[in-house]
Amino acid sequence: MRGSFARPRLVFSACLNCEPVRYNARVIEDEFCKKLAEHADVVTVCPEVGIGLSVPRSPIVIVFDGEKRLMQKDTGQDLTKRLVEFSADFLEKLGAVDGFVLKRKSPSCALSDTTAYRFSENKKLVLKTSGIFAQMAMEKFSKAAFIDEFRLRNFWLREHFLCRIFARAEMRGMFKGDFTKTDILKFHERYKYLLMAHSPSLLKKLGRLVSNLNALTLTDLTREYSDLFTMALTIKPTKAKHFNVLQHIYGYFKDRVSDVEKRKLLSLLDDFATGSTSLTKIRAIFRAYARELHIDYLLDQRYLSPYPLELETDV
Repeated sequence: MRGSFARPRLVFSACLNCEPVRYNARVIEDEFCKKLAEHADVVTVCPEVGIGLSVPRSPIVIVFDGEKRLMQKDTGQDLTKRLVEFSADFLEKLGAVDGFVLKRKSPSCALSDTTAYRFSENKKLVLKTSGIFAQMAMEKFSKAAFIDEFRLRNFWLREHFLCRIFARAEMRGMFKGDFTKTDILKFHERYKYLLMAHSPSLLKKLGRLVSNLNALTLTDLTREYSDLFTMALTIKPTKAKHFNVLQHIYGYFKDRVSDVEKRKLLSLLDDFATGSTSLTKIRAIFRAYARELHIDYLLDQRYLSPYPLELETDV
């Protein structure tokens, strides 16, 4: 398991996968999206091209006129029905998916920040909303992780997204094969500290669930564990919860290192608390200590390696 990761199944806005589908035919070069795509099974979609619009094309916008509508500005054409039908068909055929990486500000794909227009007393009001495809995707795949390329530049938002998609992919992979209740228990042990960083209360519930494997059938255990695990990972970790987890991990080191090393580690924890050391750096240092001290339990913890090293950054 160490060093290996299940490949998440992701939906990318096609323009974020370097495909020339933008209204102005420009290609977007997003380095992190490129890297992420190398570690995932990617399905691409451009809803606007999907409904037959050309490249390049006249821009489209969302208008509120009693309901949310998609209009092409230059032609005045109402594209709402075509986009809703395309989106419903695409999402229905999609199958299992762990996350979506969508284009910000897009009238079809934006999560929350596309510009919409409303007319009131002959005044044009501007507001922000989600794109029509994105809204339908979030409703149908409520357990999946969603992000756009701008949010991926924020360390904590990116961290949360990556942890969710790689964890879901690993759980899906386990449940697809021949697995036993013991496999679920081992999976839970591997994710103990990552779950603690997200939701200590749901970690306790999951712990109770796997502590008595004979209480449920395999089918019921799988369903209940999957639901609680997914729910736990939707909760964003806080720095305080990360600090709590790091203190637990430090507990494995403190009696196995010298007083000098102990002071270094405590200083490192203080630096994390004050923001002068990143989570990425402290994880790497703790991994090194776990390897040096041959602490297999920690080396197997997903908290210290939640996603491929190539996707790790400090900022």
